[in-house]
Amino acid sequence: MIYGCLLASWRIELGWKSDGREIGWVESITLKLAILWLICNNYMDCDITIHSDNTGVIRAFYKGHTCNIPCNESLCHMASYTILSNINITISPVYVSSTSNRADVVSHGIPMYV
Repeated sequence: MIYGCLLASWRIELGWKSDGREIGWVESITLKLAILWLICNNYMDCDITIHSDNTGVIRAFYKGHTCNIPCNESLCHMASYTILSNINITISPVYVSSTSNRADVVSHGIPMYV
């Protein structure tokens, strides 16, 4: 995740790909973590655009569900975080190609300095 000059990245533990989890789940967890970061940093009453190169996660976010149970759990968490924290953040994920996605190189383990 890149926000301005801030960079955050997380490692996926070995064995993550089980119980219905696949790359879409990983991408949804990243979106969930970005929302948590916004909440923890006291963002409120704002519109946030999040760029992603995963159209499946973007579609699921707007529809509010997907066929993948682990992804649905992430979507429910995202909604509950914003509701329970009593903030007004509008999240708008939009598609950006992998080649234009500044965070994509980090997801492949290549260090980046912003």
